[in-house]
Amino acid sequence: MTALDLERATIAELVPVIKAKKLSVADLTKRFLDRIDRYNPALNAFQTVTAEDALKQARALDRDLRAGNWRGPLHGIPFSIKDNLATRGVRTTAGSKQLANWIPDFDATVVEKLKTAGAVILGKTNMHEWASGSTTINPYYGTTANPWDRNRISGGSSGGSAASVAASLCLGSIGTDNAGSVRHPASLCGVVGLKATFGRVSRYGGVLGTGGFSTDHFGPFAKTVKDCALMLKAIAGHDPKDPLSSREPVANYPSAIGKPVKGLRVGLINGYFDEFMSAAVRGVFNAAVEQLKTLGMKVVKLDIPHTDLIAAVQLATSRVENVATAHDYLKNSPRDYNPPLFYRHIKSLLIPADVYVTAQRVRRLICEAFEAAFDKVDVMVAPTVGSPAQTIDECRQGFAIVDGRRVELQDERGTTGTLCTIPFNVTGLPAMSLCCGFSSQGLPIGMQIVGAPFDEARLFQVGHAFEQAAGWHGQRPNLDC
Repeated sequence: MTALDLERATIAELVPVIKAKKLSVADLTKRFLDRIDRYNPALNAFQTVTAEDALKQARALDRDLRAGNWRGPLHGIPFSIKDNLATRGVRTTAGSKQLANWIPDFDATVVEKLKTAGAVILGKTNMHEWASGSTTINPYYGTTANPWDRNRISGGSSGGSAASVAASLCLGSIGTDNAGSVRHPASLCGVVGLKATFGRVSRYGGVLGTGGFSTDHFGPFAKTVKDCALMLKAIAGHDPKDPLSSREPVANYPSAIGKPVKGLRVGLINGYFDEFMSAAVRGVFNAAVEQLKTLGMKVVKLDIPHTDLIAAVQLATSRVENVATAHDYLKNSPRDYNPPLFYRHIKSLLIPADVYVTAQRVRRLICEAFEAAFDKVDVMVAPTVGSPAQTIDECRQGFAIVDGRRVELQDERGTTGTLCTIPFNVTGLPAMSLCCGFSSQGLPIGMQIVGAPFDEARLFQVGHAFEQAAGWHGQRPNLDC
């Protein structure tokens, strides 16, 4: 397998190669570790590389194959894990100074499931401090650069995970998504990122304080929709260790790949997303909708009430739930927070209980409005992020010039880059971002496909059809420029 083949390889393409023992897991693992050695210094996608453990896992998986024990489609596939998910014996920092030396003695459920499925864990990826931002400009562990343009951010908070997949430093990764932290970096890095229905994937083993109890989700990054379906099949399901884990049966997600989409109804939500889209995103997104129509899908315009309250509900919910677990750190090591996050936590402590309760009542109305809309459509589509990736310098200065006007990257609604993603954290609906085109500067732009509760299979059906028709997933960043 040449370096070019490795760069373009997908999980689905490698399944028959590994199963037939035409490529050893150990050899594949070494090749990815070599690629990390070559490109990670410039990208800073991996914070910790577990080369020795990965090779040990790989050799054990090769022995399993020789004994006729093939574990399934993730057997021997190299993965990365966001650094706020517990990994037994491997440092897990949550991008924070407080946890710089924490080495868990257990695996998060998603990590345990990946290992059982035969995945090889190459290491832990860089992230925004405490998963509380969308840039992965980390004051303690450095900035993760975007593989398409190293002067730009990779997004966040799972920026290292998205960059590691986009740069082919691994074939899949697991991130967390409290306000868009899987889909946002997936969009900016041009990969597939999925936030399944709330409760579909266990959150046991996530570092407390890196996501709200009722808004956070764990989800996969992959190069293709089919790879994403294979990953979700491996990590989904009820977990008795997570009290919010759902008992809803797990579908055979890969079976949705290749099903026709002609006649399906796709919803466009009036109003909410319009003000967030730059001209570059609007043009690409509209072209993607036309592509869906070419595939035989019928576009339906939707009016959904209460969308103007989504940002307030998200803030009043997730920030209260996040800070609830931060008291000891605020009391004992407050100066180990980067100042903006420290003061954000202080503000969160001042949110009254009646505000939180009222937010949940309004949230129920928003959820009911979205769920009622699925009586009219099979999926919804929306832009993932309003603009292509900003430069690192723009994010440090706090604003960018978009279409000739100054746009603040933070305002009273929170991080403005996540305003397109938070509706589906508030509602818990499944949402997948995939590349729907590129800007004139060659930067990826993402489109979200959103489904009814626990209808992830429909996302894979529509996403794969679009992906194959549009062909954007075949483009790869040039890391040697």
